[in-house]
Amino acid sequence: MPLLETLEAVVKPWAVFYSDSKPAEAVVLFAHVAGTLWGGGLAIAADRSVWKLRTAAVEERVRLLGEIDRLHTPVLAGLSLAALSGVLLTAADLKTFGTSPLWWGKMIAFALLLANGAWLQRQERRFRAAPATMDGKWQALRLASAFSFTLWFTVALGGVFLMTLI
Repeated sequence: MPLLETLEAVVKPWAVFYSDSKPAEAVVLFAHVAGTLWGGGLAIAADRSVWKLRTAAVEERVRLLGEIDRLHTPVLAGLSLAALSGVLLTAADLKTFGTSPLWWGKMIAFALLLANGAWLQRQERRFRAAPATMDGKWQALRLASAFSFTLWFTVALGGVFLMTLI
């Protein structure tokens, strides 16, 4: 039995429950949107701050990076909620989503978002560890923030396409 068919059989009880329950659909979809809004909203606000402080003094940048560091946990909580609810949404119609190029495109954008977030966090920590020697490295943070901003909107756009085109 091919992998997709095996997975469909495993998640069939959930798919049946989900398709027969409007409250389940509403709760799972709300969790997906809320997690994306929560994590993405905080991340995009932090990305904006990085861009805004591109000409600021090193001390102001260090202060900002301390604030941004405290945002990583709530951003990851939002991402976790979006990912968990995304698994439930996918499992509700695995045959459709598992074979959809749109779904796979969104998953690639999501994976890139996670990788970029890890890279951004590493750059932030390097800057905070040696701020006097990293002044020229702010460009790397700006680039990572630009990718973050773009990827959050790409993931959101992918979700809208999936909900309207499939």
